[in-house]
Amino acid sequence: MTTAVFYVTLALHLLAVAFKLLLLFMIPRLKNVAQVQDFLVKYKKMDSAANRTLWLTGGAMILANYRLLFQMWLLVSMLIYMVIFWIIKQVALKGMEEVAASKKIHAREELRKLRISNWCAIIIVFILLMSIGTLMMTKPF
Repeated sequence: MTTAVFYVTLALHLLAVAFKLLLLFMIPRLKNVAQVQDFLVKYKKMDSAANRTLWLTGGAMILANYRLLFQMWLLVSMLIYMVIFWIIKQVALKGMEEVAASKKIHAREELRKLRISNWCAIIIVFILLMSIGTLMMTKPF
């Protein structure tokens, strides 16, 4: 894989990661059940495309340079990314599904709970992303 193709693949990979993280910043903008339901339908379609993009571009980068798999810091970073995406799925998506399933029009209490758990997820994800950045810069092992 040439350098230009690698960087294009990396850019697509990072774009998919950014899309998945964008969910955490969209939740505070949702004001009622109808908005949550509409957003959830659109997001799930795009999320499956982002998932496929992540797997394809990640696989392409590893196939292009299999030596990446021998860098422990990168393997730990991949594990941390998986934890981040699991947190997003467990906190944000499940919370949104609970609000969407609500029979209420505004579901203020459910939305408040979703926003609080979302802010907690943002803080945890930020800390995990900073740890990935530290691993990338220092390559400790």
